[in-house]
Amino acid sequence: MSIRISSALCGVLAATSLFAAALTGSQAADLVAPGPYVAAADSDCAAPGRLASIESDFGVQAREVHMRPDLSIVSITDIRENRYLPIQEDIRSVERLYCTANAAMSDGQTRTLWYLIEYGEGFAGAFGDNVEFCVAGLDRWNVYDGHCRVLR
Repeated sequence: MSIRISSALCGVLAATSLFAAALTGSQAADLVAPGPYVAAADSDCAAPGRLASIESDFGVQAREVHMRPDLSIVSITDIRENRYLPIQEDIRSVERLYCTANAAMSDGQTRTLWYLIEYGEGFAGAFGDNVEFCVAGLDRWNVYDGHCRVLR
């Protein structure tokens, strides 16, 4: 009887490894959380107020962290929703929307912008929503881990 179970287990493992080997890295991640897809014009990812907040906060970051007061975000394009995590009782108490976009910088480079909207987590948890962001290659202190991994 144990030979049958081990044969069946080997068959299942072999089929699983063949299926996983056929997927690329991005496809494998899509099995967990679909995305990214282009954000609709009325999406929170594309809300003008949120984008203006990111641009403004980046200006402060460029001046005080990177010591480059001349560096700024000129425009944010190709906005995409990356994933959405709704509130789940006893698991997750904060609703989150993860977004990505291209940020044209004042130095002529285009960098990937990763950002997260946490609903109801503004100042003192009562004043709006919180927006965290990371510009690829400009997370000098690895606040969001290497390559902005935490906000992806």
